[in-house]
Amino acid sequence: MSVEYKKAMEYIERIYEEQDDPKRLDYVARVSRNDFGSPITDEAARLFKTLIHLVRPKRILEIGTSIGFSTTSMALAARTYGGRITTLEIDSSWAEITKNIFSREGVSDVIDIIVGDASETIKDFEDETFDIVFQDSAKPLYPVMLDDCIRVLRKGGLFLVDNTLFPVRSPKEKWSDSLSKIHDFNEMLLKMPVQSTILPIGTGCTVAVKL
Repeated sequence: MSVEYKKAMEYIERIYEEQDDPKRLDYVARVSRNDFGSPITDEAARLFKTLIHLVRPKRILEIGTSIGFSTTSMALAARTYGGRITTLEIDSSWAEITKNIFSREGVSDVIDIIVGDASETIKDFEDETFDIVFQDSAKPLYPVMLDDCIRVLRKGGLFLVDNTLFPVRSPKEKWSDSLSKIHDFNEMLLKMPVQSTILPIGTGCTVAVKL
């Protein structure tokens, strides 16, 4: 990371320190367990909320609930427009924990949790059901679920994906299976009916519009 980029990130963090709600670190500190993957960054949460206020979605699909930080952040924005979030989580114990978290955060009224393998449960949704789809599941599932993610997204809807710059962290000859799958996904997305870009926010955030 260059000195200039680091200074820019620190400046942005200071500027939005009072506005970010919930803040990632505060949210994580309120979770009773620590066996979870890293949630999205405050910058990504801010981007998602901005896009939600632009699109004003009624239905959002999230793939990978974890501790529900991204779910809560999006729910607070989507509720303004009567929106709801359906979030898919494979771990039933985490689903129970996040139910309590959502209640505590005051967003449980606009969130539905579906427990099961997301690559299977997504097949239950009809075509073009959602205004926004956010993919943040296990990384090997990214290419596996891509067709269904685009299928359930309405035309003009947003497809958001976290961690899409993971592959730049190490040389290609040292890539793990997860890094290889993310790279495969990034190339596969170019062949889908979307207009997309990868933003260097957090560990990489893809924003795509279904054409």
